[in-house]
Amino acid sequence: MTDFEGQVWAAQDDDNVQFICISKRVKNKIQAVNEKGRDTRIAEEKLLWQYHSDVRDLNEWQNLAFNLQTVIDSLRSQIDIALLWETALDMQLTDISDMAELYFGGDVTAEHFVAIWRVLADDRLYFKRRSKAWEARTAEQIAELKLQREREQARAKAQLLANEWLKNAAYQDNVTLSPEILPFVERLECWLRGDTDKDVDELVGRIAETVKISPRELAFEVLQKAGRLPADADRDVIIAGLKPEFSSAVNEAVHAITHWQPTAEQTITEIAFSIDDEETREVDDALSIETDGDGWKITIAIADPSAVIQRGDVLDREAMRRGTTVYLPTQTVLMLPESVSCDIASLSPQQVRSAILLRAWLDKDANLTNSTISREPIIVRRRLHYSDADKMLTSAETDNDTVALKQLLTIAQQRQSQRLAEGAFNLQRPELKIKVYNGQVTVEILDKDSPSRLLVAEMMILANHIAAKYAQRHQVPIIYRTQESPLEPITPELLAEPLGFYKVRKLLRPSSLSLQPAGHSGLGLSAYTQLTSPLRRFADLVMQRQLVAHIVGEPLPYDQDELFKVLETAERTSRESRMIENDAKKRFFMQYLQDTWSNQPFQAMLLDTVKGGYKVEMQPWGVDGFLGGNDRLELGQVVTVMVDKIRVRDGYARLKVV
Repeated sequence: MTDFEGQVWAAQDDDNVQFICISKRVKNKIQAVNEKGRDTRIAEEKLLWQYHSDVRDLNEWQNLAFNLQTVIDSLRSQIDIALLWETALDMQLTDISDMAELYFGGDVTAEHFVAIWRVLADDRLYFKRRSKAWEARTAEQIAELKLQREREQARAKAQLLANEWLKNAAYQDNVTLSPEILPFVERLECWLRGDTDKDVDELVGRIAETVKISPRELAFEVLQKAGRLPADADRDVIIAGLKPEFSSAVNEAVHAITHWQPTAEQTITEIAFSIDDEETREVDDALSIETDGDGWKITIAIADPSAVIQRGDVLDREAMRRGTTVYLPTQTVLMLPESVSCDIASLSPQQVRSAILLRAWLDKDANLTNSTISREPIIVRRRLHYSDADKMLTSAETDNDTVALKQLLTIAQQRQSQRLAEGAFNLQRPELKIKVYNGQVTVEILDKDSPSRLLVAEMMILANHIAAKYAQRHQVPIIYRTQESPLEPITPELLAEPLGFYKVRKLLRPSSLSLQPAGHSGLGLSAYTQLTSPLRRFADLVMQRQLVAHIVGEPLPYDQDELFKVLETAERTSRESRMIENDAKKRFFMQYLQDTWSNQPFQAMLLDTVKGGYKVEMQPWGVDGFLGGNDRLELGQVVTVMVDKIRVRDGYARLKVV
């Protein structure tokens, strides 16, 4: 092997130093074999100290490398790094060769240099490296570094303890708390309340994955088992990170609000009535109707929180953060503080309020012929509940409110027929009102055929359509709600099929947000936006604020980019809130099913085949379940079933055919 060079050197690789044997040199790069027998390339400036003799071949190099390691280990065992540090600090030594000569005395070799280098590199406490030199730290720096290392060791120990405790707690029914674990438990509580803690986040996420529940669910359940959360703690509110209460800063801002009052020059418009659920506290809208020739003039009043909430103020930021009011079976988490959404800005009866009035003129066939939008002071004469309105609509009374309700219902039915003729579709599904009182779950199926609910829904659709057309006509930047036509035409015959709803749902294109007006196929309208629920949806408040500014001649509060950013945030929080609501309702429905229907038969319609059985719709509630079994049944068929197994936490019901 004539071209084998055979020089042995100690070479640097950042903090590491190892012996290498040079096999040959190519320009400024050196080809070598390291101590483990692997080929490597190294720059010449990385060579530190040459060994006193060469080797003839790779076999000789491997033997030498082994012997060198033994020698270096022996030398390292002789080095007292604290003593070396004191000397180096006093004499301001930084060169490894100087330190070796001083410490070992006499003749020193490359082995001595490497031994000292490796001791300093492994320790990293007394010295810090600067290129090829090692600088002694000051006593103060060492003390600080020691403290830092102690903290890291304590943190690692605490993490190990927390990992074992949380892993065990996830599977145990009874969880004990030792004094050592309390600091972690307190951090877990803070994390669940919304504090940022990367270590807790990673640990809980890792263990939750093995338990197959969400991280926040795991934290809630463990803390509840450990007695750190009461047995009746609101699971959904805590897991979702919702905060029913408002901060002191928000409450202070509310106290600073003065009740809105009209000017002496303004005329107060009387609105006939509002129609809401009995427990509704945020009254967003009210209605009036009067004849206009052979047609009608309808006034739709929408609450005007923008009269007391300015863009960017404390209340506005809080409303944007929350995005929407969240309706849970256990409680309602408001978007705006109660005194604002349920009092100051709510269209309560016999109270003067600022409102957005959308006036619609319609001919005798309910075709929209003209519309206006204004901001005016109003007073709502009367509040009706849906049940009140439904009774009035079927009564023979001829008082003004009953007559007005019947007129509005006729127009609502005409408007709905017009939209259906334009391609709209009405996907009626059972709507459940699920409530929890003293631990008891009640489920009420809302009357989907309620005439008063149809009336209100059509009036709100009309108001949102008028707002969209106004913005389009006056080129006011707003966010339009659009939806392209279905993948296939939706026919009455398809809707009438037992599985019609599920088939239609697969044909629908998703609705979307747009800065440009476009049609909404599902509603059968040429333009649509949303601003009729500003007390409970931040997106509606933003749209309202934008239109009001144009109406009163003020600068628009949002340009298109700002509008889209704000609305994207609001839409995201709104989607998250809907998921929270749906999950909670599904879980409490399963509790209701377990408590009330465990031993009673009910109906289920087969929707689809799945592994081991069928996906079904439990009737009359419209909730999905699983029907086990291998019997060959026809999709769309309705069968009599009973509960086989329920997992309340997972919102899962397994059924069996009776």
